[in-house]
Amino acid sequence: MLTCITTEHDLSHVIAALLVLTFSNCCSLVVFRRSMVAVQLQNQIFWAIAAGTVVGLGIWSTHFIALLGYKPGFEVVFSGGRTILSAMIVVTGFVTTALLMRMNSDVLVRVLCAAIATASVAAMHFCGMTALNASAIMEYDQMMVTTALVLGFMGYVATYLTGANPSIPRSTLLATVFSIIAVLSIHFISATGTTMIPVKGLEIPAIALRSGGLSIIIALAMLLVVFIFAMAAGLDNQFQRIRNKEQRKLFVLADASSEGLFVVAPDGTILSTNSSARTMFKDDGPDARKLEDLGLTPEPEPETEQMLVGKKIQDILQIKDEDITFAGNHDFGERRLRFSDGREMVATVSSRYVSESDGDFIVFAVHDMTQRVRAEARVRTLAYRDSLTGLYNRVAFNMALESAVSKRTGTNPHELAVLIIDLDEFKEVNDQYGHGAGDTLLKSIGRRLSSQLEKKDVLSRLGGDEFAVLLRGRKSQDEITDVASRILTALSDPIAIGRRNLSSGGSIGIAMASRGNHSAARLLTFADRALYSAKEAGRNCFRFYDAELHKQQMEARNLERALHKAVENDELVLHFQPKVNAATRDVVGHEALVRWNRPGIGLVGPDTFIPIAEQSMLIVEIGRWTIQAACRAARHWGENESVAVNLSARQLLDADLVDTVRTALAETGLSPNRFELEITETAIIHNTQLATSILLDLKSLGIKISLDDFGTGYSSMSYIQEFPFDRIKIDRSFVTSMNVDPKSRAIVEAIIHLAHSLQIPVVAEGVETEDQAEALARLACEELQGYLIAAPAPVEIIFEDDTLLFEPAQA
Repeated sequence: MLTCITTEHDLSHVIAALLVLTFSNCCSLVVFRRSMVAVQLQNQIFWAIAAGTVVGLGIWSTHFIALLGYKPGFEVVFSGGRTILSAMIVVTGFVTTALLMRMNSDVLVRVLCAAIATASVAAMHFCGMTALNASAIMEYDQMMVTTALVLGFMGYVATYLTGANPSIPRSTLLATVFSIIAVLSIHFISATGTTMIPVKGLEIPAIALRSGGLSIIIALAMLLVVFIFAMAAGLDNQFQRIRNKEQRKLFVLADASSEGLFVVAPDGTILSTNSSARTMFKDDGPDARKLEDLGLTPEPEPETEQMLVGKKIQDILQIKDEDITFAGNHDFGERRLRFSDGREMVATVSSRYVSESDGDFIVFAVHDMTQRVRAEARVRTLAYRDSLTGLYNRVAFNMALESAVSKRTGTNPHELAVLIIDLDEFKEVNDQYGHGAGDTLLKSIGRRLSSQLEKKDVLSRLGGDEFAVLLRGRKSQDEITDVASRILTALSDPIAIGRRNLSSGGSIGIAMASRGNHSAARLLTFADRALYSAKEAGRNCFRFYDAELHKQQMEARNLERALHKAVENDELVLHFQPKVNAATRDVVGHEALVRWNRPGIGLVGPDTFIPIAEQSMLIVEIGRWTIQAACRAARHWGENESVAVNLSARQLLDADLVDTVRTALAETGLSPNRFELEITETAIIHNTQLATSILLDLKSLGIKISLDDFGTGYSSMSYIQEFPFDRIKIDRSFVTSMNVDPKSRAIVEAIIHLAHSLQIPVVAEGVETEDQAEALARLACEELQGYLIAAPAPVEIIFEDDTLLFEPAQA
């Protein structure tokens, strides 16, 4: 074969043929790649046919360029028809292989394509050789021809097995080399076994081609190859630019996404990420954070992209291998990711499987939910936490109580208990030291209460100075008692606020979830009633809602229902107790005292039903009736006798009080200077500003205002100075003991001296002995009232006998 190439062929033509073969093979690969990336079927088929045409024309050109360089020693004439036929044979064969490879690239198909390619090149070769029949007769060495075909087939088998095979490195280069070897083997080994016997005129071709004409046809064929290649390359470049542009758009779109995106290989290896993923998973590490805290600059870290690419997605997303799947689409739900620098991220993770022509991959999307979770936590905190103390609020406590009651299955009444805690004298802390001190006190109280409870218990601030505790899992009442005692001890310990030590005791009402009060609402109601009982008992104590208290509550409720009917059925009556001049013993007025003539029972004193009326707001209605009835009775008395009516705290704050008094005076015709209202300091202190306004409006009617029970409340001088009082009444507790207790006598003397210095008359209540009356007269007390003078009685009895129980002492 070497002799054939070196002696019988022109070396320049051989080199030209080799270059044409190499070039055409490279061009065909470029064109075939266009077929592989085409989307539409017609484009796939078109570019596969173009690839087969390019490689076929290249091999045909190689053959005839080599023939042009062959030097047989006589003139050679080519048959134009057979020359064109040989080109059509080889082009058809390689178009067929290109279409087969485009449709299926299995091993059997590749071997079949190698056989078709070998047959096409061989057929083209020997058909091309018959184009010389006009110049010579061909004789072939069968052994050489067979060897050429076998070597050519082996070369093409290697070509098609390595070409377009991603598992073989440099498959394109190897396929080109094997293809060249196959073509050269078929051509030159066959040429070596070919003998040409010159015979002139044996056959006359229809179209005779000499060397010049054949060169033109070869040039045209190569021009067609170059055109197809240029068109494919140009379109490929344009397509690549468009693809790159679209990829850049996709990259920009991916980077603009707030979700972290990971492109992952089927084995879990990260291939690429977007900027959000790099930001989310940038782990500065604890050491870098510490250096920044010290004002130092840590060493620059490698790009996060490089740190993430190549790692396993299950390690980055902290997903167990058994929980992760790379087949199909999957939602991993909400996950909490922890980083080495101490950060935590709550994120939702999902994956989508993507299948493309150039390979399959999985896209993992990570949505950072941390800010939303934190915002929801803040909303929950605002909805269920007290903003001042950080404890649960009323809503959260009610929810916890409802849940605990609904889940309660045992019969032990001590396993669930509610404690309502009310601070004693908290209002005084606010009034004396300001709301800032009050807030600080509440925070400290909250911490102290928490320290006395277990984790399973629930502590809440219901509002103001009221707290609630849900005790769970106690085995006996003694354990509940122990908790309540420790809470009272903690509340009574002084609390340092600035330079002050403030003390605030408390009262506790306790209700247990027994068979009769298993609902949450009833538990709270019973705990409230127990708290009220504890306050009535003197405060700084606790009270269980037990059978005895329940009985009292039932009696109170029955009394309240009966009291409602009493107002409707006109069962209330007035008794009057006279007030006399201390010096002359003349009657100067009467105090109206309400009584309840309860059917079947008789007279009920105010100490029994007035507290119930205060709680149920009936006191306002009773007060209106009392004012009307007192005015109607007083209009029949002497012009020098007044009538006084006690006013409770709730009545004082009644918005209609002034109109009620005005109407009563107008309807009865009673002179305003004969009507007097008695109020206590306690009634004033509930709302000083509103009380002042109402008292001034009452004074404008011309009535008189008395300060009742002076000395038992706050005894604030500011009240006497600010409010328009016409009389001061000394409480009976001081009058009763003034002749046996020097302190009580001193207090009585001080009150009388204070009132006189302010030019305010004094009335002494509870005068029961002559000694008391004489002592008060010597102290210049203006008026006396008590059982020594007369007991409270209906108006009819008082005016049937107008004599007093004693006569004035003779000088």
